[in-house]
Amino acid sequence: MTTQPTIAKIILFLLVTASIVYATDILGFSKSSKLHSYATMSTMQLQQEVERHSLDEDLPFEMGLELMKRWSNDRS
Repeated sequence: MTTQPTIAKIILFLLVTASIVYATDILGFSKSSKLHSYATMSTMQLQQEVERHSLDEDLPFEMGLELMKRWSNDRS
């Protein structure tokens, strides 16, 4: 009768996997794909997103850097 230990292992594996997926979503590890969408934004939209992220204290360095590059290119 090895079906009960096998079922228990499968359930444990699924619980651990679901917990990891949930934790990575909470911690924001999946945000990296969302951050690259700012490349298609206008400078004004990007500035608004930078302001929103900075108020949330969650401003990615790359996003701020992209805005500074655009500002320097616009003023040249």
